[in-house]
Amino acid sequence: MKSVQTLKNSPDLLKVIEIFKNPNVTPEDAVDAENRFLVALYCHPISSYDTPSLNNVRYKCYMKSSFNKSSNMASLPPTEAADHQYSLRVYH
Repeated sequence: MKSVQTLKNSPDLLKVIEIFKNPNVTPEDAVDAENRFLVALYCHPISSYDTPSLNNVRYKCYMKSSFNKSSNMASLPPTEAADHQYSLRVYH
């Protein structure tokens, strides 16, 4: 339940996911909200002015895990392109 714990620890993130309650949200806003949530889920703080790219977060996670003997590629965050498609498919 890492996502629930992430939401409890980040009140700013609650504002970000409020967008999913709006039935008239644009696809770009839905993708942006999903992207911010995934960045926060992988332990990177989010802010309104500077959120790291999901691809950069993926690269940092990969570099961090590459030093371990048993690194699990499935534990990496998705790419921005994969997240974009997922967000559109799930929300609409």
